[in-house]
Amino acid sequence: MLLASDLDDGRSVYLNGKKLDSPSKEPIFIKTLSYVNAYYRLQQTHPETHMYAEDGQQYDVVFKTPHTIQDLTAKRCVYQDIAIQSYGMLGRTPDFIDSGIPAFAAHTKFLGCNKYANFSSNADSYCARIKQSDVFVSHALQNPQIDRSKELHEVTKGATGMKASKVTNEGIYVSGAKMVNTLAPLSNELLIFNTPTLAPGDEDYALAFWLPINSDGLSIICRKPFNRPDHSEFDYPLSNAFDEIDAYIISEDVFIPWSDVFVFQDVEKSNQFFTESGLFQHTTLQDQARGSVKLEFVTSLAIELAQRLGVDKYLNVQEMLGNLTANLELVRGALVNSELTGSMDDRGVFGPNLQPLLAIRAQLPKMYELALTTIQKLGAGSMMGVPDGRDFDGKLGHVLDEMMSSTLMSAEYRAKLLNLSWDVSGESFGQRQLMYEYYHGGDPVRIRAQHYHSEDLHIGDAMLKRILK
Repeated sequence: MLLASDLDDGRSVYLNGKKLDSPSKEPIFIKTLSYVNAYYRLQQTHPETHMYAEDGQQYDVVFKTPHTIQDLTAKRCVYQDIAIQSYGMLGRTPDFIDSGIPAFAAHTKFLGCNKYANFSSNADSYCARIKQSDVFVSHALQNPQIDRSKELHEVTKGATGMKASKVTNEGIYVSGAKMVNTLAPLSNELLIFNTPTLAPGDEDYALAFWLPINSDGLSIICRKPFNRPDHSEFDYPLSNAFDEIDAYIISEDVFIPWSDVFVFQDVEKSNQFFTESGLFQHTTLQDQARGSVKLEFVTSLAIELAQRLGVDKYLNVQEMLGNLTANLELVRGALVNSELTGSMDDRGVFGPNLQPLLAIRAQLPKMYELALTTIQKLGAGSMMGVPDGRDFDGKLGHVLDEMMSSTLMSAEYRAKLLNLSWDVSGESFGQRQLMYEYYHGGDPVRIRAQHYHSEDLHIGDAMLKRILK
C-alpha cells in the first residue's frame, strides 16, 4: 500500500509553477492516491481472485506467468476489478507495467550485453525485484514532440528525448526529457524506454533503464490540474475526485548504475524493447480491459440519463442507446476472442492474440466519443443550468427542490446526474479522457494501418482465389 508519506521522499515535483515542499499535502495527489491504492486494497479484500501462491509466497495475480487461456482470463478479470474502482478513468495504475513483468522475465536474452554490463542479467534481476517488492512502477516512453518532421538526432534545439551525457565504468549520466508520463508524481519508480520509432543516427537516445522517482537531478513538471478546489465533488464528481496528473520528466545528469540499464546506444534493441520483452502484448490486454470498463461506465451513464429524463421510451433514443450497448458487446467479445485465440510462445508464456486487442484500440476511441456525444444530446441544455451544490442548502433550496424534482428523481439526484454527465462529456477532465483514448496508444492512423497489415485473411483469400481463378 502506498502511503501519503511515501510522496515526501525527496522527489522533485512541480505543480502550478511551484516546487512542492511536501507532495503529501497536495489534496488532489492524496485523493488520486486512494484510487491508485485500489490495486493493493483488492489484494487484501479479495485475495481469492487477486492473489496466488508460488514457492511458498503470495503474489498479486498480475505477476503470474500465464500458461493457459484460463490464466489470461483470470488476469483480465483482475485488471477489470482494479479499473472499476476508478470507473476506468485511470489508465496507468500499478497493474499496467506489472502485467508485462512475467513475460519480460521470460524474454530477457535478446538484450545481450556490452563491455560494461550484462543487460539480460540486469533485466532478470529487475523483474524478480519488482515481483517481490510490488512497488508502483510508472513508465515514460514518449519523447517530446519538438519537430516531428525530423528524426531525433536531426533536431538541434530542444530536449527531444533522454540520452547519456556521460559514460563511466560505474554507469551513465542521463539528461533530457520524456513527456506525458502519467501518474509519475505518485509512483515509486520509473521505467524509461522508447517507442519503436528510432532511426539510424538516434543511437544517443537508444536507452532503456529504470530509476527511483526521487533520483538526484530528476524533476517532475505536472500539467495544469483539472480539479476545482472551490467546489465539492457534488459539483465535479470526477474532476475533484482524482487526476491522472500527466507530467514532463526532466533529467539533468541523473546517474544510472550499469546494473539498472537494459539498452545502451543500440537503436535495434531500443526498437525491440517494448515488443520483444512481451511488455507490449500483455500491457495491451490490461489496457483494453480497462478501456472496456470505461466504455461500460459511460454507456450506463447515458442509459441512466435517458431513463431519468423520461426520454428512453422514444424509438430514436432507444436506437442511440442500442448503438452504445452493441459497441460494448463488441469490445467484450474482442477481449474474450484475444484470450481464446491466444498462443504459447517459445518461452512458455501464453499470450493474448494482439489482433482483437488492436481492433479495440483502433475502434474504442470512436465508441467512447459516441457515448459522450450521446450524453451531450440527452442532457442538452439541462447540463448548463445546474446550480452550485451549496445552493440546495441555501435560502432558496426549497425552491430548487420543487423546481428540479420529478416523479423520476429528486432535485439533488438530478443535479448530481447532470453534473456527472457534464464532467464526463464537457469539462476539461472529460475532454482529457477522450484525448487519452485517442492518443495514449500512439498514432491512431498507424494503429489502423498496422491492423490491416497484420490481419489473417487466409480463409477469405482462399475463397476469393477460388471464385476468381
